[in-house]
Amino acid sequence: MQDTAIPTIVIDDTPVKRRGVCEFVEETSQLHLYAQTGDATSTIQLIEKISVEQALNPILAGWLILCDLRLGNDNGVELGRSLLAIAPVLRIVIYTQDPSWTLAAEVFRREYTRRGTLRSASKRAGRQPGLHGYALFNNIDPTYLEHIATIVVRRNETFIDQEVLNYLLKRLRGQRLTPRQEECASLIARGLSNDEIALRMGFLNTGGKPNIGPLENLVSELYTFFAINGLPSDPGRRVLLAHAYEAYAGLRAE
Repeated sequence: MQDTAIPTIVIDDTPVKRRGVCEFVEETSQLHLYAQTGDATSTIQLIEKISVEQALNPILAGWLILCDLRLGNDNGVELGRSLLAIAPVLRIVIYTQDPSWTLAAEVFRREYTRRGTLRSASKRAGRQPGLHGYALFNNIDPTYLEHIATIVVRRNETFIDQEVLNYLLKRLRGQRLTPRQEECASLIARGLSNDEIALRMGFLNTGGKPNIGPLENLVSELYTFFAINGLPSDPGRRVLLAHAYEAYAGLRAE
């Protein structure tokens, strides 16, 4: 599997930018440039066509989509969600010019209400998938793309550019987590569930079972500390919290 080049589709409505990204993809040993598109409609048609042709074979598993945030009147994040509705096995990374913590939350968000739809009605449609990465256009080169491919496709994890995380750390201006907050954040970053964290941190009820109330208060404090907004039920916030804490603790590998 490691020796197989990852089919990659580049989506950008600016021909010069698209050509540059495509050239870097072609220079990246882990990647194979499968196609390039310039708008949402043609991209959706392409993915639908491939999905129909390969209905009995999940060929899109492990494919990488590199998509610009702005596509004329379309939005790359919304397009990414539309593509995952067609082929949930795709891995989608958004790139843009500027670091934005607000955009990072939107990229990884998994639960939201469609415009004009009541939240109760949207729940019936199920939770929406989050995207898999947030890259910066100015940093794109073969080495950078190799790193993204390793994290997003090979390891099946999420990627966020270090500059975005540094932007967050500057906003914190030397603020520090309490020891208990740091312990909780470190366990979240390791992928433990709330029940597991409650047991490890000694949040127990009289029956010795996990007492989730105090833990949820602690987690809420972490979201506030790292300026992560969104619905409490959105698991995408937990993904972002793990990235934020690892950057805060100096654990993220360069």
